[in-house]
Amino acid sequence: MNETIAQLLFPLGVTAKYTGYYYTMYAVELVATDPSHLVSVTKDLYPTIARRFSSTNSRVERNIRHTAGLAWQTNPVLLQQMAGHPMHQRPCASQFIAILVSEYKKLLVRDYSGGQQSFF
Repeated sequence: MNETIAQLLFPLGVTAKYTGYYYTMYAVELVATDPSHLVSVTKDLYPTIARRFSSTNSRVERNIRHTAGLAWQTNPVLLQQMAGHPMHQRPCASQFIAILVSEYKKLLVRDYSGGQQSFF
């Protein structure tokens, strides 16, 4: 699971050197298994991630927001392709997670059906 999520993050410039990388990977895992986490991001998702990494909700949100900004600066074209629509500004943290989860699920379907993993 983590390897597939990493395949989404690396082309966007998000690497293990950033704390937000780990928070974002875990957020994608959580939302992919239970989409209801996206309904109450600040009351459910961020606290769950914060507990896992012994952090705070605000640090989690800030670091995921930073990874979204990094992705937007590094490869906005790919990020917009993943989103499936034009974007005029960087996505907020929850939008970024939703975009990644959507693309992650597409990759899983391709892997399961024997298709190619490449999405560029």
